[in-house]
Amino acid sequence: MSLVAAAIAVYAGVLVLFGVSTHERREWRPVEVAADSVLVVVTMKSLQPTVDRVHAEVTIYPGESFLDANGATLAAPLSVLLVPAVSQSELFFPAHTVPVGYPVELLARGQAIRWPFDVFDVTPVVVEVDVGEGAQREPVPSDVLIDGRIDGWSIDRRAVVAAPELGFPDGVDGTEVVFVRTGGTLVYAAILLLMMVVLAVLAAFVAVQTFRRRRAVETDMLAWMAAMLFAVVPLRGILPGSPPIGSWVDVTVTIWVVTTLVAALTLYVYCWWRDSHPSLTRR
Repeated sequence: MSLVAAAIAVYAGVLVLFGVSTHERREWRPVEVAADSVLVVVTMKSLQPTVDRVHAEVTIYPGESFLDANGATLAAPLSVLLVPAVSQSELFFPAHTVPVGYPVELLARGQAIRWPFDVFDVTPVVVEVDVGEGAQREPVPSDVLIDGRIDGWSIDRRAVVAAPELGFPDGVDGTEVVFVRTGGTLVYAAILLLMMVVLAVLAAFVAVQTFRRRRAVETDMLAWMAAMLFAVVPLRGILPGSPPIGSWVDVTVTIWVVTTLVAALTLYVYCWWRDSHPSLTRR
């Protein structure tokens, strides 16, 4: 009865921890845009850790002085320079058109091989907005809003001062965006890794007890051990975030689980060869 209660308590604890860690608190409030300013909203869409890329969408909300009388189309062309964008770093919004969102790809810094403790950051996201075309282009005041959500990741935003080597004037503000895996992802990963370790421990226990002749050799156990060895592959394949092969988790867990299972299977085969005797009949 105590084991059942403990199992229920562990199950409830995991659910609570997962729910708390994945709960996202977002305060919705209207954003005010000054008449002579442009608000640039960068909405995060997805993160690809293996290639250090963040997919996002850029949308602008210009103030009244940049709009036609109808209040919907641009009175003058606007261009947005986004750093550190990999593709389409300069976005152009023609005059007398409704601003539309542009898909962009941002460069992220991190190490996917450190899964599940990998952290990626985009430092800093700097935006410069210009009005006009050609030699008549002039910078205008602008603000940046980092929005969006990515499943499995927690997004942290911090205001920083952009470095002059980025090509922007001194004192231009930017936004540092940091991506950290959520606690729910870590809990799920820990459970799967624990299952893999348990498989290795069970196989080693059976092999050692058979080697010490405390249990008899049963040939059916060979198939059971082989099945547990092949069970590691699907467990490794469903780890959240699809860690790359050869990552930190493989060095610390996966390779040792596989090694233990193979060693246990080898020891059990030796016990079968040692303790079983062929029955020869002569006629």
